[in-house]
Amino acid sequence: DPDNVAFCVLAADEEDEGDIALQIHFTLIQAFCCENDIDIVRVNDVGKLAAIVGPSEESGEPRDLHCILITV
Repeated sequence: DPDNVAFCVLAADEEDEGDIALQIHFTLIQAFCCENDIDIVRVNDVGKLAAIVGPSEESGEPRDLHCILITV
């Protein structure tokens, strides 16, 4: 529900810039955010973001943190 989203965090490392599928994914997310007046925060280090957010509660494995929607 876009009305409950405070902002969106998009994270990508330099090595992700060559990933066409990820770039298409980012483009679609940015279009969704722009259409719904959701602010976007770009982060350039997925590893540091993962360290802040922490591991997955279920498996302890690192999460895929390329896109995070922060809800109110």
